Amino acid sequence: MNQVEEKKNKLNLEIRELLNVIDMIDGLKGEYFDYKENTLNEEDYLDQQLKLVVEAKTRLMNLFKD
Repeated sequence: MNQVEEKKNKLNLEIRELLNVIDMIDGLKGEYFDYKENTLNEEDYLDQQLKLVVEAKTRLMNLFKD
């Protein structure tokens, strides 16, 4: 695995771990995209990661609204 793919995988893992922490806090359980090496082009990869980050942000905001 080259360095860029390793970093992509690490970024995806960190975002999914953050979402798992949010799952523990709010009691919901989500299914999150697990990046597999060389399976997406750059734009699709970024779209997936942005989706996950937006979900994390939205869920955190909802926790503090209540």
